Amino acid sequence: EEYGGAGLSLLGKCIVWEEVGKTGAVPFRAIGDVFGPAARILVECTEPQKEKYLFPLIRGDKRVSFALTEPEAGSDAASIQTRAVKRDSHYVINGAKRFITRGHEADFFQVFAVTDPEKRARGGITCFLVDADMPGVELGSRFETMMGDSPSEIFFTDVQVPEENILGTLGEGFVLAQRWTTEGRLHHGARGVGTAQRCLDMSIEFANQRKTFGQPLANRQAILFMIADSAMELHAARLMVYDCAWKHDQGKNVRNEVFMVKVFANEMVSRVVDRAIQIHGSIGLTKELPLERWYRDVRSRRITEG
Repeated sequence: EEYGGAGLSLLGKCIVWEEVGKTGAVPFRAIGDVFGPAARILVECTEPQKEKYLFPLIRGDKRVSFALTEPEAGSDAASIQTRAVKRDSHYVINGAKRFITRGHEADFFQVFAVTDPEKRARGGITCFLVDADMPGVELGSRFETMMGDSPSEIFFTDVQVPEENILGTLGEGFVLAQRWTTEGRLHHGARGVGTAQRCLDMSIEFANQRKTFGQPLANRQAILFMIADSAMELHAARLMVYDCAWKHDQGKNVRNEVFMVKVFANEMVSRVVDRAIQIHGSIGLTKELPLERWYRDVRSRRITEG
């Protein structure tokens, strides 16, 4: 709230994400600029970092990208190879990042690098704030994806980053990344609940309106089974999301629950969208409805965010 925010709990954010998930007008990834890992920088910034990075981010003057994934380190993030070696008052960073969302648009990056190869995830990975225009930072390929976004490849060659650009504590970057991705996985789950609700509502409306062989689709048991299965799975996923977010707000450890939510909710919404397209028939395959775009987007969530 001190920075102009609403002071929402994680459960409150889940309600917002759920509502955004219902709309076909707002690309899912647009909300990442507001609630994604980049925005959660504020909890660890020093006062000088706030002036240089946080406040411009809030005003919309700067954009940031979360640079963790590497060519050989996706879900196994602890195996990253990017190194940061201390030299006087600087750290020299060498390595490569891949599939970095909004990499080509970012003014600075949150770069995770190994500072102690022996400790690695147990105190040997640090997060650095790296300006995109620093010497040695080079943008590589952009990968056009089925979701319509273009994550980037980023190379770091002898990039000298001041020691004061460490975000949080030296060696605790992996802990920060886990904390941030916990919220990100709930983000995925809540959006999935919203999308599934919209698909279910559309399916019910269409099944009542569409007639085949003299009867509405809603009279066909096969259609009713699909609608009932969608409603049942959606109800379970919504309760899982709310329960996990509420526990997190109470200070409880939700490490295991958040993985369950991410998997269950994303598999649920994939099935619900698929059924909605089937119920709508040919019109469900067209861009007249948001179903085909949701179908592509929700498929990605079973891979992204761990």
